[in-house]
Amino acid sequence: MASTTAADLDGAWVIQKVKDVDLEPFDELRFDFDAGTLYGSSPCRSFTTTFGPDLLNLMFSPVQTGGGLCDEETMVIERDFMQQIGLVNRMEVDEEGQLVMYNFDQPLLWAKRLTG
Repeated sequence: MASTTAADLDGAWVIQKVKDVDLEPFDELRFDFDAGTLYGSSPCRSFTTTFGPDLLNLMFSPVQTGGGLCDEETMVIERDFMQQIGLVNRMEVDEEGQLVMYNFDQPLLWAKRLTG
């Protein structure tokens, strides 16, 4: 895909991998994009944030998290997960249709579109 737009992201995505975060113990974590808003699930809570139309120079702001607490280990993993999300400043859908979130040139998160 030559240039990813915010509209290209609309819909549901399943998170496959996050740099330096072990997501194996958790069920499917999802992102749902809708017109410049990201609704997501993290290891313990849900979150919502907005972003501008420029996907090559963006910032998720503000990030609002849902209530609730989990065990200490899960909360540590969630902290690490949310820190990686906070570093994202660029997103694109690659030639294989996978969403990749970056901090400059460093890939941080990979997700695939939820189908059917």
